[in-house]
Amino acid sequence: MAKYEIKKDDVIDCSLGVNPYGCSTLVQKATSNIYWEGITKYPDTSYTAIKKAIINLWSGVAELKENEIFLEAGSVRILAKLTRLFIENGSKVLGYCPQFSEYENLVKIYGGVYNFIGLREEENFKFSHKRFLDAINDSYNVIYIDNPNNPTGQVLEITIIEEIVRKAANYGIPVIVDEAYGDYMDASNSAISICEKYDNLLTVRSLSKGMGLANIRLGYLIVKGRLKEYYNTANIPAFVFPDIMSNIITETLRDTEFILQCRKDIKQNKARLLSMCKDKFTIYETGLEVPILTLGCKDKGNLHDYFLKHGVITAPGDEFTNLGRNYIRLRIPANIEVLLERIAKMN
Repeated sequence: MAKYEIKKDDVIDCSLGVNPYGCSTLVQKATSNIYWEGITKYPDTSYTAIKKAIINLWSGVAELKENEIFLEAGSVRILAKLTRLFIENGSKVLGYCPQFSEYENLVKIYGGVYNFIGLREEENFKFSHKRFLDAINDSYNVIYIDNPNNPTGQVLEITIIEEIVRKAANYGIPVIVDEAYGDYMDASNSAISICEKYDNLLTVRSLSKGMGLANIRLGYLIVKGRLKEYYNTANIPAFVFPDIMSNIITETLRDTEFILQCRKDIKQNKARLLSMCKDKFTIYETGLEVPILTLGCKDKGNLHDYFLKHGVITAPGDEFTNLGRNYIRLRIPANIEVLLERIAKMN
């Protein structure tokens, strides 16, 4: 950053996918009720209060049971356990790209082969469910889909997800649907809404994005049927979260109005950002209520460095398979005015 002579206080960080508006105001109130005397004890691994809050959260779209909910120290730890379960040397995974690159890396670490359907620039990087469906066959051990997509922010309709899960079920293939950004879409569009119909479906959620609790590091898995018991074989260690802070989680999950307001504000600000960017950059398929998007521009060289020169930190495109240095992932900031001013000055 020094070569651009940018003062640290002048830089806008639009890189990490946290909620630009923080977390629910109920969280601060909940911290006054932390059971500090319990800090010397091991957590109660049933995590009953949190699981009941999750069940209540999803009561409008699915009937969940406590033994179908698995907590973990961040959703990526769930993905790591699932990879350990399903992948060995030579195992094949079908995904699409660009999407969450860390899962692709996990597959390779465990000796698997990550095959992907590439999103095409000429199709505005829009997910092609026909090409994806055509690629499914019995050679695959796992199918992985993130929804909403990271880095484009596009949302796949639940009808598309269900088609994929249904076809995969014919071959006995587990389907992992990674909904780290899932709070930015309607609950009815979550794969959890169809979990009672398919026992090859594993839905991964995070409290780091929409819920705004990135520092707490908590994610959860929803899985039914035979895979529920199978996952138990890898669910070690059982102590994944300090339960003295359970009330912070339960209050966050209870405040559904918070995320609805966030989505409303993001939609308004993202529309303004897209209007500002449309004549300067290529904007790829994205959902208005999801706080991330992918921009591209071939005549500005390294687009991450170009934005950094103007005091905006982004996620470089070359961190994602099927992108490159001419792309960035940009997150909507809380103060949209400053970002709009800086983009307005870009040539």
